[in-house]
Amino acid sequence: MSRFIESICIMDGKIRNLEFHRERMNRSRYKFLGVEKEIDLEKLILSHTFPPNGKYKCRMVYGAELESVEFIPYRIKTIRSVKLKENDEIEYPYKFLDRKAFELLSDSVMQDEILIVKNGRVTDTSFSNIVFFDGKNWITPASYLLNGTMRQSLLKSGKITEEETNPEDLNRFISFKFINAMMDLEESPELDISVIR
Repeated sequence: MSRFIESICIMDGKIRNLEFHRERMNRSRYKFLGVEKEIDLEKLILSHTFPPNGKYKCRMVYGAELESVEFIPYRIKTIRSVKLKENDEIEYPYKFLDRKAFELLSDSVMQDEILIVKNGRVTDTSFSNIVFFDGKNWITPASYLLNGTMRQSLLKSGKITEEETNPEDLNRFISFKFINAMMDLEESPELDISVIR
């Protein structure tokens, strides 16, 4: 049976990007498990006790039913080096609990993080989508492995745009940021493009 994971940001007691998480969870359960009954995600989260202040990752493991819920204090990890890693076979269109493919790729490099190139296109890192700054605009690759909730939210708000991005295109960017459910555009540290090799 397919099992999934959902990581949701709770910031000072408020649920971030609830509608995107709810849609992904319900779509995953329907597609892989045939479950038509939708999860009331807001009610589910609010039925648990969690601290009213600070940033927490609400980590849910689920299949047809919810298996576990944890609230974990969140700190952005420090990344100093990123390795371009080619892999044309990797697939991750849904947020599966099984992340062995990412672990194998990450274990094969000395750098802190990997940026996956699939079929000649820059996609995602092992834990996030990515956005590049060209001096004027923030741009995310149009090719991705997982269309993350923060990516969707930032595109919808117009804070970022998307373009197909090849490894050769990286030279035209100044810097980049990692984005995911736990890090929006303002929170994510800005890193020099030279960090990617």
